[in-house]
Amino acid sequence: MTTEKAKVLLLGDSIRMSYQRRVAEALAGRAEVVGPEENCQFSAYTLGMLDGWIERLGAPKVAHWNNGLHDTGHNPQRTPVQYSVETYVANLAAILQRLRKTGAAVIWATTTPVHPNKPFSPTEWSWRNEEIDRYNAAARQLMEAEGIVVNDLHGIVAREVDGYLCDDMLHLSDAGVERCAEAVAAAVAPLI
Repeated sequence: MTTEKAKVLLLGDSIRMSYQRRVAEALAGRAEVVGPEENCQFSAYTLGMLDGWIERLGAPKVAHWNNGLHDTGHNPQRTPVQYSVETYVANLAAILQRLRKTGAAVIWATTTPVHPNKPFSPTEWSWRNEEIDRYNAAARQLMEAEGIVVNDLHGIVAREVDGYLCDDMLHLSDAGVERCAEAVAAAVAPLI
C-alpha cells in the first residue's frame, strides 16, 4: 500500500522559479512540490490565474507564496508604473482567501531586496529597497493579523546581499538559491 505524498504548491515570481527545483529535491520522498511553469508576476496576475493553476496542479496541503517584486517595481512599460500598496494588500487578501478555500496551510514569504548598489532609473524597470520594505511591512501586517506563518526570505538575502544576489543585483545567485530553498523547505516541512 502506497501513501500519497503531500502536495506543496509554490507560488511566486522568478525568485520562486529559481529555488523550486531545489525545494522539490529537499522534500523528495515526503512531498510532491508543484508550481506554475510560468512566472506568477504581480499580485493581480496571481489572483486572476490562481483558480486555473489550482485546477491544473491540484489542491495543495501547503501553499508557500509570495508576490512583491513585480508590484513594488517601477515599470515604465505598464500602467500603473507601480502598484499602490493598498492595491497590493487588497490583492494579497483576496489570494489568501482563495488559497484557504483549498484547505491548504499557507506560508507567506517576504519579498527579497535588490542590491543597495542597484541604480534606480526612471526609464527602466527599477526598484527601491525602502519601497520593498514598506510593501513587506504591509503584507506582514496582513499575514500576522490572519494568523499566517511568515518566512522572511527578505531578511535572509538582505544579510548577505553580495553573496546571495547575482550580477544583475535583483535575482538570486547560486548560493542565494540554495539558501532560500533551504529556508522554504524548512518552513514547509513541519506542515506536511
